[in-house]
Amino acid sequence: MKTCVIIPCFNHGGTVAKVAREALAYCPVIIVDDGSTVPLPGMPGCTFVRLEHNSGKGAALSAGFRRAGELGFTHAITMDSDGQHFAEDLPKFLAKMATQPDALVVGVRDFYSAGCPTHRRRSNAVSSFWFRVETGVQLGDTQCGFRCYPIALTQRIKATSGRYAFEMEIMVRSSWTGTPIVSVPVKCTYEPEQIRQSHFRPVRDLAHITLMNIRLVLQSWVVPLALRVAWSEGRNPSLGAAASEFFSEHAHDPWSMSLAVGLGLFFGIVPIYGLQLVIALVVAHRLGLNKAITAVASNISIPPMIPIIIFGSLMLGHWLFTGEVIALSLKEITRAHAAKYFWEWLAGSMALAVIVSITGIIVFYAVAKLTHRRWTKA
Repeated sequence: MKTCVIIPCFNHGGTVAKVAREALAYCPVIIVDDGSTVPLPGMPGCTFVRLEHNSGKGAALSAGFRRAGELGFTHAITMDSDGQHFAEDLPKFLAKMATQPDALVVGVRDFYSAGCPTHRRRSNAVSSFWFRVETGVQLGDTQCGFRCYPIALTQRIKATSGRYAFEMEIMVRSSWTGTPIVSVPVKCTYEPEQIRQSHFRPVRDLAHITLMNIRLVLQSWVVPLALRVAWSEGRNPSLGAAASEFFSEHAHDPWSMSLAVGLGLFFGIVPIYGLQLVIALVVAHRLGLNKAITAVASNISIPPMIPIIIFGSLMLGHWLFTGEVIALSLKEITRAHAAKYFWEWLAGSMALAVIVSITGIIVFYAVAKLTHRRWTKA
């Protein structure tokens, strides 16, 4: 393994030389000058990459990764140029990389001992929350720029976000592809001068990061993992292959498929009109069931079926409450009857949902099992 340190820099001439000099004690250093308007000081022993125009941290890191790959490095540790990170923590990354060379190693800061401003702690907490929603991985610090990337990973993952959102997106997409995300504790400092010189634009960058998180959350909840992996690696499966993934994820055996059908039928009948499909998909996601099959089954409550479901619920509920069959036809039900029999209808709806769901599971399982055997014999 061959490791370098990449330091993206924009107008941090007063601090970048010290950061680079201390990092050189451990690894070769690549400085990416992101179109600085003030000349950077000379830094002997460092490799320089110059971007003509300020393009943001994401573009600077991408340029650094490309240069590292060209120079034959297998790993790159990124550090901020403002002096927030300490080179003495570099051995922690090198040690972790030696045992887990395929992992993306992320530094986790101690915000309280470093005197981190409250708004930055809150921003990091929000970012960590969305990262967990998108990947299922618990990570205490998702915004630290002190990281170790396998160069092969940076060449494989296609992150489209720029500026500060780039680091979050590449971490999420790496996790989707099965890359381990591991952490090491690091020190940091928040000097008033560092905070004043920060290039983070609260309104614009937060809006950019928010839109990116919305996009990634929707992908994580709606798009099958195999498709997310393909898109993260820059591959575009055919329409037929993509459709097949929607109906095959978490549905490789008759039991899983049957549970997805039963879940859809249940929420298609439960009287939570307007929210049936959304809640069904959320529950399917949490239970690891196929969302496409669940969505199709939940359409049992299409308009032609709604009156039948409502009347069937009322009849079942009245029978459960009184032991008698209701003496009304579907055409005779009025608003007065609806108010009078509301609780019976509600109880009947829940009971009907359970009955239809269980029946659907049993019937679909039997059919799927029989079909599966025929396919196996073929």
